[in-house]
Amino acid sequence: MTPRVGRGSGLGLAAALALQLGCATTPPASGPVTVGPSSSSSPTGSWHDELAQATRRHEPYVYAARLADLRATLITPRLRRAFGAERDSFHGRFAGDTSRDLLSFGSVDEGVDAARVIARPEGEEQVLVFVAMYVADQKNRDLAIKGTIWDTVLIRDGRRIKPLAIEAVRQSPAVAAIFPYVDRFDDLYLLRFPLNDLVSGASLLAPGDLQLEVASAIARCSVGWTLGVDER
Repeated sequence: MTPRVGRGSGLGLAAALALQLGCATTPPASGPVTVGPSSSSSPTGSWHDELAQATRRHEPYVYAARLADLRATLITPRLRRAFGAERDSFHGRFAGDTSRDLLSFGSVDEGVDAARVIARPEGEEQVLVFVAMYVADQKNRDLAIKGTIWDTVLIRDGRRIKPLAIEAVRQSPAVAAIFPYVDRFDDLYLLRFPLNDLVSGASLLAPGDLQLEVASAIARCSVGWTLGVDER
C-alpha cells in the first residue's frame, strides 16, 4: 500500500474553494501514530503500510496557485521495525545511510584508545523526520542553506524546537524506493531534532500531539501527528 500523496490530488477542489473564499489552505493532516511497541493484536505492518501511517502532507494555496507541497514522515519505532524487516529489498547508498540511522548498533570494540562509539542508532538519540518539499518559488526554496528564508521547527506543548541539523538528501532511485511519494521536482531533507526538549527535558516523542512547521513569507506548511505510548 503506497501512501496516496500524489501532487495532483485535490487540486480541483482546492481551486474551487479558493475562488469562493479568496484563499484556500489545506489543513494539517492528522491521525494516530503508534509510537510504542506493537501488541499481538496490532503487529507492525509492511513498510508501505507503516509509511502511510507516519506520513503527513500540507499544500498551501492562494486562489488556484499552489505555493508549496510538504510531505513529512516521522520516523517512529514502528516504522524502524518495518524497515528492518524489509531492508534487504532496498539498495543503494541512501538505503545504507537509512539503515545506519534507523537500525545500526555501532561497531566492534576497537580498543581503549579508539574513539567512543555510541552503540545505538541515531534514531534512538534524535527525532528524525524525512521531508520532501516542493516550493513554487524556485529561487527561495532551499531549507538547508545558511541563509534560508524558511523557519523549520517541531512544536510540542507550545514550545518551538529548532532542528540540530537539516541534511539535504540527493535524489536517487534508492530514495524513491524507500519513500515512493518523492517527486523529481522535490527537494529532500532529513531533519534531526533533539530527542528531549533542551529546556523542559520532556521527550518530544512522549504521548500527545507533535507538529512540524515549515514557514516563510512565501507560505506556511504545518503537519501534525498524535503519538501513542512512548516506548523509551
